[in-house]
Amino acid sequence: MKRALLALVVVVWVNLTGCMPLPTPPAAVTSAPTRARATFTPPPTLTPEAPAAAATPTPTPLEPPRYAEPAGCQPASLNQSAADRLAYAESLLTLETPLARRQLNQARNNLTGALVWTGQDVLAFSTGGVQNRYRIQDMLNALHVAGFAAWLRSDEQFGEHILAVRLAPDMLESAWAPYVSAFFQAGGVPEGETRILPALRLSPCRWMVQAGLAPDLPVGELEQVDWRQPDFAAAAEPFIASTTEQCSAVAHGIGWLDGRTEAPGLMCGPLTWAITNAAGAFPPGYGAWVNAPKTFWLPKPSENGRPWSLFDPETYVVRRFSEPTGSVDFSQYPLEAGDMVYTYSRQDGFDHLLVVTDCDADGNRFSVTNVVKVKPFELTTIQRVLLYAANDPGAGFYRNEWAKDRLNGRTGDGGFEVFRWAWRAKDISGQAAEIDVRPGDSLPLIAARWKTPPEQIAAANGLQPGDALRVGQRLVIPPNP
Repeated sequence: MKRALLALVVVVWVNLTGCMPLPTPPAAVTSAPTRARATFTPPPTLTPEAPAAAATPTPTPLEPPRYAEPAGCQPASLNQSAADRLAYAESLLTLETPLARRQLNQARNNLTGALVWTGQDVLAFSTGGVQNRYRIQDMLNALHVAGFAAWLRSDEQFGEHILAVRLAPDMLESAWAPYVSAFFQAGGVPEGETRILPALRLSPCRWMVQAGLAPDLPVGELEQVDWRQPDFAAAAEPFIASTTEQCSAVAHGIGWLDGRTEAPGLMCGPLTWAITNAAGAFPPGYGAWVNAPKTFWLPKPSENGRPWSLFDPETYVVRRFSEPTGSVDFSQYPLEAGDMVYTYSRQDGFDHLLVVTDCDADGNRFSVTNVVKVKPFELTTIQRVLLYAANDPGAGFYRNEWAKDRLNGRTGDGGFEVFRWAWRAKDISGQAAEIDVRPGDSLPLIAARWKTPPEQIAAANGLQPGDALRVGQRLVIPPNP
């Protein structure tokens, strides 16, 4: 990810952002839906055969706990009009531009091609101008607990928008039935609908299940929650490349442009995104980073805010250092697996972004990142590099290659920033965090956001798994042991 300009006699360096080395001299498909009533059939009850008298009884495995419905669900929602549900969703949000002012007059059923007026059964809201893209997930969650199947879509006529279909029995007899039934299928979309964007779907409220509008799913299953600690080292290993050709293939595979023209010297940001994504470390839910390595391309936090600004400020902390990486004492702020580090260059090198992938038993810190050389020959690789050694102040790329190599360029001499996930900071400090429950939150979803088992969160707050959460309720998130 270096960028250098070679001359025959004199090497002139230009300060670059984005880690780039200087070079050497579809149509939508629609179909008519079937207007049959969507039903959710429970599995048949099987009558087991009586065991033989001499048989040893098999212990019954413990069933996983049943967690309470998402916060904000209201039993009375079934009988509410779309307008009343919208007002309730609005009360759960704090938006600069309220939903009502974002409402579109029309919405298209992409299965039938029909354009309908909104207001009674179907609502639509523009998401244009939502600067903090992660707030779109808040909008979807509030509409869900208010009683809508809320889809995020994008098309030529309305741009990116939310389609909200009122959840009611009569909708299962309508042309909108596929939008209701597919909503509660993990990864499902209405057949023939090609404009859906990836966003988190919440477990159904109890009243939705009781009304026959949704299957009785365990809370957390539809969200596909995962609160395991990410393994960055394992996620990074498949990206290692020992030749420029292999490195180019990795860049094309990440594909932040078109899958053909990506330059391996410019891949520090997209590679960091790809490793973080493969490790499952991104927050659950929709945001600018979802399926978009380009959001990490050519970042510079001091100027464009990226990539830190892509995320909710409650999900991370940033530490800024004015000292060069080659002279800073990392024992005062050790880097940890999952940290993203952005290093600045002054006049003779390149800026760089990487993710710390692992720490060994001796306290040495490593990253899998791209390394660009232009002298004595051109070579771009993706290596597992030693950033610094805990017991050897003179070892590591931060002390040597990236601090002293004026031939291939330096980075970090202009200071650096460390981005750390809030869930990691909590565990490192050993101090509990406190949060306020958001609309749509459940113990499993909060557990996935904080990489902390839900039973630990429940115990720390004196809760049982099935206890309902309230919007605005303060919860303690304990550190992992």
